[in-house]
Amino acid sequence: MQKVNVDELKRFCANALVNAGVSEKNAETTVDVLITTDMFGVMTHGTKNLHQYILKMQAGGLDAKAEPTVEAEGPAWGVVNGNKAVGMVSACKAMHMAIQKAKEVGIAYVGVKNSCHFGAAGYYSNLAASEGLIGIVMSNADPVIAVPNGKTKAIGTNPFSFAAPLGDGKSIFLDIALSNVAALKVIMAQEKGLDIPDTWLVDEEGLPTTDAYKFPKNASLQPMAAHKGYGFAVLVELLASVMTGAGILSEITSWNLDLSAPNNAGHAFIAVDISKMMPMDLFVSRINQMANELRNAPKAKGADRIFLPGEMEWEKRAAAEQSGVLEVTDAMAEEYKKLSELTGIEIKFI
Repeated sequence: MQKVNVDELKRFCANALVNAGVSEKNAETTVDVLITTDMFGVMTHGTKNLHQYILKMQAGGLDAKAEPTVEAEGPAWGVVNGNKAVGMVSACKAMHMAIQKAKEVGIAYVGVKNSCHFGAAGYYSNLAASEGLIGIVMSNADPVIAVPNGKTKAIGTNPFSFAAPLGDGKSIFLDIALSNVAALKVIMAQEKGLDIPDTWLVDEEGLPTTDAYKFPKNASLQPMAAHKGYGFAVLVELLASVMTGAGILSEITSWNLDLSAPNNAGHAFIAVDISKMMPMDLFVSRINQMANELRNAPKAKGADRIFLPGEMEWEKRAAAEQSGVLEVTDAMAEEYKKLSELTGIEIKFI
């Protein structure tokens, strides 16, 4: 493990993006998404991936200078064309658009097409929660999941997130892939030389395997909760790709394994303005009533505490904000070093 100051990591990442041709404004947006994700403890989806994003820019799969544009819109909906821009830039534009429309009409949906991997969905749902709205976020992805009774990759991990404000600056939030595990966690197991649970992958015959190295060529992820996760992934595909004009299923390419090809991913952002439906103080009272009842439910033997969805992440973020330091894995540090060699920009570890 290595340690790095948060401000140093922000400087390094922003300079690397600008060096790659990204505008300072878009670099700032992207870095905030990635480092906030790291501070939440979701390091599979944070700054670790910046090296790959920049390699994808250099290979032509992303356009560093592109700006997302609004292709169509109405009072409560919109469609954003990502134009192969950095996924975080398109996603932030769309979520902010959904928030503004929801503040006018109560609820809004904004879809995105021609986008790429956008990091952690929870960042964007929390953009809505930070303004007193409920946020719901989805994205499709390249097929890596074998559906029930299937043995080959048929649908993506199709991440889903929601966030609802607690009234204290924090939120209840969930950010999940609709596989039993995110693909990047399988890759991290490969990097560490670890076996994996037999609930993560199926092999080329559609049978469970503990061999992480079979993925992605000779293995597929298993859907979360079998047919239930499969059905939920289909819903995400409908809202994030069928409705937006993005690539559908096999039309999506791997963002990190096929660097020269556009990812062609689609996203969906939904915002709900609570204040249009009830006074905010009443909502805060009611959501905290729910939260306290969940926290105070009878505990299992040996359990010390019951957590709300997102509560662990908020505590990790608070600790990182207080210390100003992130502890990163050796694999993450290695990605930073590779990016430093690629760009000539130095990063200093503690």
